[in-house]
Amino acid sequence: MSKNVLLFVGPLPPPVHGFSEINCRMLGRLQSGLSAQVFDVTPRGSLFHLIKLWMRFAGAALSAREGVLYLSLSGGLRQFIDVCFAGVALICGFRVFVHHHSFAYLNQRPFYARVVLGLLGRSVHIVLCDRMGALLVSQYSIAEKNIRVISNAAFLSDLENPNKNSHRKEKLVLGFLSNITAAKGCYDFIDLLKAASAQGLAVEGVMAGPVQTEIQSEFVNSIAGVECISHVGPVYGKDKKNFFTKIDVLVFPTRYANEAEPVTIWEAMGTGVPVISLSRGCISGMVANVVGWVLQDPDHFVESAIEKIRCLLADGQLLQDMKLAARAEFEKTKLHYTNNLDALVSEIQGGSR
Repeated sequence: MSKNVLLFVGPLPPPVHGFSEINCRMLGRLQSGLSAQVFDVTPRGSLFHLIKLWMRFAGAALSAREGVLYLSLSGGLRQFIDVCFAGVALICGFRVFVHHHSFAYLNQRPFYARVVLGLLGRSVHIVLCDRMGALLVSQYSIAEKNIRVISNAAFLSDLENPNKNSHRKEKLVLGFLSNITAAKGCYDFIDLLKAASAQGLAVEGVMAGPVQTEIQSEFVNSIAGVECISHVGPVYGKDKKNFFTKIDVLVFPTRYANEAEPVTIWEAMGTGVPVISLSRGCISGMVANVVGWVLQDPDHFVESAIEKIRCLLADGQLLQDMKLAARAEFEKTKLHYTNNLDALVSEIQGGSR
């Protein structure tokens, strides 16, 4: 076991979202073999707090004879904060591992990313899917040998499969689970349910997640009087498992331009729930044809999704087959990337790749 010091930099819960949750799970894996010091850069304090955190980090790096920096890279201008930590580690001779969680600087090449990734070009770069890795190589000249692909599925070890023996219901229950914002597609989901109901389709919608403060009133008004839609609020732990038990299909019409590899989709597939989603980030590689549909045109999402819903309502066996395929696809993906994760953890802890 390596005696190297691990300096872990990244946002941790709270708040709970895919980025912070995966960081938390990665930290748990790494702490088994390294003496870890954690620097939580979640934006919840003053600038003075951040400066003190950096000074504590610098002291730890300077006092260590050898070490590893695990850096969970931000998607926007906070990369300049990240690179202040990384710069010290590089000066001290640390091995640096950069974990990417956003397409913000892959869909475009903003100046800050060109600066930061120029400095971190020789580090090891952990990406969520092959597409993310290919974009990093082509847009920032990162060497392919420095790319490690680890899907978020590798971190989801506690998913049950409640839908494996599910029976046909009177209504097709569509679920939406996310932070409830316009960018995540909450209004597209509502429009879908309204349109399907108006066409006489036997559907019901269940929405889960915290509502963004800025759209609270608009969201409440949009579902008021719509009998086929219910909002159950934020769900965690057992409540989240119950949510997936109750739905037949996860609908994820995200319009978020920087969407990467939504943990929610893997959670759905892992619990035997097919998916209808818009194409963003890594999603097209996550949802195979036997598991659901990835739609390309956000302007015609409702019409396209209704066609898929009609197929499921007309063929109960198709829905059951897709539920079984969803779980099987998740298990296959998880096994493959768990092996990759084991190799990465060994590399970080001082072993060879």
